[in-house]
Amino acid sequence: MAYADFPYYQDFFKGTLISDEAMFRTFSERASEFIDTATFDRLADAELLNRHKIKIQKCVCALAELFFRRNFAFSNGIPSAEDMPKTSEKIGEYSVSMANPYDYIQEMSVTDEDFRKFMKNTILRYLGNTGLLFRGVE
Repeated sequence: MAYADFPYYQDFFKGTLISDEAMFRTFSERASEFIDTATFDRLADAELLNRHKIKIQKCVCALAELFFRRNFAFSNGIPSAEDMPKTSEKIGEYSVSMANPYDYIQEMSVTDEDFRKFMKNTILRYLGNTGLLFRGVE
């Protein structure tokens, strides 16, 4: 089960990259599985999960965006500027900003090992000081 849902992604994480709820559910599930592996399934302990809930939810959202970028790049090739997801939209004096296609070129050129490093760096940023990633004996 994913640790973050689409309303959390939109309302609290303020994510705009993934606009499709079904796609977010898929990527948040993959992100949650990665977190479970990295934390040695410590989040099965409800007390630990509740203590670090906000950091875990933010981490899921950030990882889901990484999965989205990787999936978008591989499924669509190098996208045109018009095909990119919206990053912001303003109503007064209408303005729309789209994601930069060149950001996706870098994602396409990374190896699986490099992508895993991106994921590990992301999980360290959010969960590094929680003790959840500790590999030693307690």
